[in-house]
Amino acid sequence: MKKHPFVWMALLILSFYACNKNDNSNLKGPNAAMPSFTLSAAQTQVSVPKWQPHDFDFKSTQIPANPFTAVFSADFTGPNGVKLTLPGFYDGGGIWKVRFSPTVEGAWSVTSHSNVADINNQKTAFSCSPKNNNEHGGLQIETNDRHHFVFQDGTHWFPSGYECNWLWALDATNNTLPTVNTFLDKLGADGFNFILVNAYAYDTSWRPGKTSADDYGPSPLYPWNGTNQNPDFSRFNIAYWQHYDQMIDALYKHGFVAHIYLKVYNKGVTWPQNNSADDDMYYKWIIARYAAYPNIIWDLAKEANNEKSVSYKVNRLKMIRATDPYHRLLTVHTDINTYDAGIYNNLVDFRSDQFVKGDLHALMLSSLSKNDWPVINVESGYEYGPNGPNDKTYNVVQSPEEVARRIWEIKMAGGYTAYYYTYTAWDVLRPHDTPKGYGYLKNFNNFFAQTQYWLLKPSDGLVSTGYCIANTGTEYVVFQNTATSFTLDLTALNKTLNVEWFEPYTGQTINAGTVQKGKVKFTPPANFGTGPVALRIH
Repeated sequence: MKKHPFVWMALLILSFYACNKNDNSNLKGPNAAMPSFTLSAAQTQVSVPKWQPHDFDFKSTQIPANPFTAVFSADFTGPNGVKLTLPGFYDGGGIWKVRFSPTVEGAWSVTSHSNVADINNQKTAFSCSPKNNNEHGGLQIETNDRHHFVFQDGTHWFPSGYECNWLWALDATNNTLPTVNTFLDKLGADGFNFILVNAYAYDTSWRPGKTSADDYGPSPLYPWNGTNQNPDFSRFNIAYWQHYDQMIDALYKHGFVAHIYLKVYNKGVTWPQNNSADDDMYYKWIIARYAAYPNIIWDLAKEANNEKSVSYKVNRLKMIRATDPYHRLLTVHTDINTYDAGIYNNLVDFRSDQFVKGDLHALMLSSLSKNDWPVINVESGYEYGPNGPNDKTYNVVQSPEEVARRIWEIKMAGGYTAYYYTYTAWDVLRPHDTPKGYGYLKNFNNFFAQTQYWLLKPSDGLVSTGYCIANTGTEYVVFQNTATSFTLDLTALNKTLNVEWFEPYTGQTINAGTVQKGKVKFTPPANFGTGPVALRIH
């Protein structure tokens, strides 16, 4: 007989109480944002929206000497025989968790597997309800043109990245994350939609130690037991990871993609020995905690070129693929020679470059030509502080205008970009600053949000000066670093199109009427001055 929803709720509460009334552990920082329930003899049913993460808790009184090394996973079987096996993780207080997001609506069953007897072969069931309106599923590569991204529901994604390596270090003692949430609101309002963040970083060599109140390296939180100088890699510091959970959950709820650097090679971290059991446990731990989030991108390592063992990097990529049942997008930061040699072909989903010198437009065209995948130049420039070129944390900086100009050049080659601000990219964090670049990137994001950018291909041969991307005959975008007259080949037009001028720094748009088939000369508006200018024909 079908039970009334209130009966299910009562059983759920009683089940949770029964399993936890004798638990006097001092578990810190519970993940209050993540709904969960604890299994017991009285099985209960819950409903989880499609693609939304949910914690399934398994309570044990038989805690091994090192619970982090216990074998624990669960099989999730859904409609039409769909099945995912999820790795679990120990979260303190005798509780193991499996974090899962259902992929298909309907009835699901769960079976646990463990070498801890009382959480082995535990069974329950739940239902997957329709997705929430703002949920699009995980990121994928566009099938029609593999240089672009889409979500699982088919929505296109225009990456506008923001580097904030130490985001997790903000609000380190406050799991409600008041500073982080305010900061994300601010970034979202300017069109940023993914954050590049380290799983952990210790300190920078250019600002070592606590140089100011807003210097968060080293952080008081550490991922393992022990210290960076004397770590115990066999045990995780649960408080650190529960705090990191809150950051990932905040990114998810604010609509940001979390681009997680699983390692970083130039931030002073003492890492587990390559290919050791501790190394394996670290990668599996991260995947177990965060793979269920649909907003995740895995990045093998920031500054991966500093790891000289190519075989190790290949091995880790294969391990991530084998461990992550959701196959979240996978990339590697700035390993140019390995990319160019084709070693990462069929191992990662897209290429992440770091080109900060030279002709960035030409470099992006070259990267895109080497394989059929998207390319993001995730590190192309570093905006200095409000007091000019000497106002910086890192020794290399550019003006906000130069940083924005580089981002336009990269996009006009068909690639994607990420933004750096000297006072939020690394361990010195001033989230309340409002650098000029925020406004420039807002203009950039707003401009391309009006286009069918995923159909626009590099077409520099159509324009006499500057850069062009086009869906030939339908839509054209021209960008010039210096405003001057130019000729655009529109001989493929078979209908009249609209013409608009755009000033990248002010965001001003001027309607310039219509245009018809032919080779047409255009002259930017005089009031735009001699700086960068964009033209859109659609």
